[in-house]
Amino acid sequence: MDAAGRLRLAWFVVRTRLSRGLVALTLVMVAYGLVSAAYLYTGRVTLPPADVRFYRVMAIAYSAILLFLSSMQGGMAVLKSDRDYLFTLPVSRSELAFSLYVGQLMLGGLLTVAWLGWYLPFVEVPPGYAAFDLVLFVLLMTSLSASVAELPAKRRALAASAIALWAASGVWNPVSPSSFFSAHFLAGTLTLAALSVGLTSYTLRRLGRAPLIVGSQASQPSPSEGPVLSFQGARGPAALLRMKLNSITLSGRVGGFSAGGSRYFSRRVSLLKFIGYLAAASLSLLAAALALYALGLLPTGYQAVRDARSGGATAFWLLFYMPAVIAEVLFIGFSSSDVINERPWLAFTSLSPGRYLRLSALSWALVTLASLVPFSIAYLAIWLLGVWPAIGLLPQLLITTPALSALAYFASASLVMMPQLRYEGFTPGQAGARGLVLAIIVMVPVVMLSYSLNSFSFSLYSSLAALAIISPLLALDGPWASASRTLVERGYV
Repeated sequence: MDAAGRLRLAWFVVRTRLSRGLVALTLVMVAYGLVSAAYLYTGRVTLPPADVRFYRVMAIAYSAILLFLSSMQGGMAVLKSDRDYLFTLPVSRSELAFSLYVGQLMLGGLLTVAWLGWYLPFVEVPPGYAAFDLVLFVLLMTSLSASVAELPAKRRALAASAIALWAASGVWNPVSPSSFFSAHFLAGTLTLAALSVGLTSYTLRRLGRAPLIVGSQASQPSPSEGPVLSFQGARGPAALLRMKLNSITLSGRVGGFSAGGSRYFSRRVSLLKFIGYLAAASLSLLAAALALYALGLLPTGYQAVRDARSGGATAFWLLFYMPAVIAEVLFIGFSSSDVINERPWLAFTSLSPGRYLRLSALSWALVTLASLVPFSIAYLAIWLLGVWPAIGLLPQLLITTPALSALAYFASASLVMMPQLRYEGFTPGQAGARGLVLAIIVMVPVVMLSYSLNSFSFSLYSSLAALAIISPLLALDGPWASASRTLVERGYV
């Protein structure tokens, strides 16, 4: 196949991943970012050194979060249409691997450029480095999403955490994939280039040799780790809450380089077991914070956090802000996992549809609240030691995140952001512009967290505002009944 044929095949794969509306909207966002960056570069906008350092820390923190999330994705996105049609085309493995890789790159790359690109003028990255480094960063993210997927879930989580910490060290470490944000332009670019080029070529080679699984052979049920529950004496709402409050539904992609082996999974896990994992993570966070506190490297007042020139402030942002953001993103994002696993023909016969969805959203908010208690206790312990800004994270974790997770649940159901998960092993359909609503809901607490570290009053009042917005929604069946009808009209069975 010639170059034009490869590009047509790649564009065909991209169109199966992204709707036209989402592609158009994303291109508008990217164009706006490029125009804004060009204006800022040509206008030679200068900021005080303290503000530049603050933006550098934020850009590095966000890049570390993106690398963590991409490493946890678990393989190349494979649709049912790929196995039914694309894998049967008379094309070589290398051409198929290239098209799948481009589809994955477009799925996350453009939004990454739109999110991180606007930081470049503010952190004073030279124009000659800016575009080149962003392309390399997107390639690294895409390759990580395929290569780290070979590892089992626990090892993949450890590898993703290690990669994120390495990226976060770009604040002071020139040999880091994100250090080009912190004025280590040459060393950071060379590090990023070596990682991106090496890992991309490795990923494409492995994809080109991967076996393909065609048609229904890929459908394999996922084992459930949820508890064995007894519903004796529980009927209707009581039975629903007993089921929803004793387990948590997690979903994502697992597998390796094999385009056929990378599969979408949805698994029910015991809530107590899941909270135990989070408790272990929060204890590690607390231990690291105590070590830095003992060395005098953590700020004890709000002014120290506001002062971006403070080394302690940098440690505080990376140690406290990053874990809180990751936790919020995961729980708000996973709200759609519960929706796409619903079976209306069965679920809506046990209760009225509106009441069923409302109680499901309420139970998800309570699960989110219970899961974030270990991190909240860790932050409270740090606050009791005199690190005052840590208290600002508690209202965001205990009030805002559960409230917005319920709002995201409602948005996922009423807008039908994702198709119903009908085939175990297949990514549930094309990403559309409606999915940006979930992205906006996720971004709200990300911004609120950054301000909450500077002001407990803002954290408390904004959390109460979020609770006031979601409370009427959780008290009425009407909006949820409308959402249930939309689910059925959009193909949920």
